[in-house]
This record gives sequence, C-alpha cells and structure tokens, in this order.
Amino acid sequence: MGVLDRLVLSDAAWDRMAPLIIGRPDQKGSTGRDNRMFVEGVLWIVR
Repeated sequence: MGVLDRLVLSDAAWDRMAPLIIGRPDQKGSTGRDNRMFVEGVLWIVR
C-alpha cells in the first residue's frame, strides 16, 4: 500500500484548498514541510 492509496483529498480539492493554507513557501515566516500531508493526516484521524 503506497501513500497515494491513503489520500483522502482529490488533486482538484487540494488545488482549491492549497491557497488558503498558512505556512506556504510564498509567505513570510516559517513554512510547513508538507502542508498536504498534514491536512491528509488530520482528515485520516478525523475519519
């Protein structure tokens, strides 16, 4: 089972959501290492 088998969000859903997530590389301050995997992890636990 690979990582892609466990993703909850579709690429289209992530593309709509990504600009709203804080900690992007284009923002000042610290950035998230992998924002999508963080959101996927939260969704995995909630599910």
